[in-house]
Amino acid sequence: MNRAATYKAVLFGPNPIASGVEVELEYVDGEMQQIIVLESVADGETTIRTYKRGHHTEEPVPYRFVDEESESETAEGEVPN
Repeated sequence: MNRAATYKAVLFGPNPIASGVEVELEYVDGEMQQIIVLESVADGETTIRTYKRGHHTEEPVPYRFVDEESESETAEGEVPN
């Protein structure tokens, strides 16, 4: 069996977060990944986004945005309400 090591996926989320962005993902233990976590750093802030695979199996496989976490690397004080 000659199976590729990667497959195409498309990320969907609230605009402008991954609005139809196509990516290539690796199979893990011969299976498509169920959940992917992407990390990006911009302007000293780390953003971690989580996506969950849809039920479709044809490429590009859809992944839906489910969560986002942000961590600022700059020292900022908290402002009470």
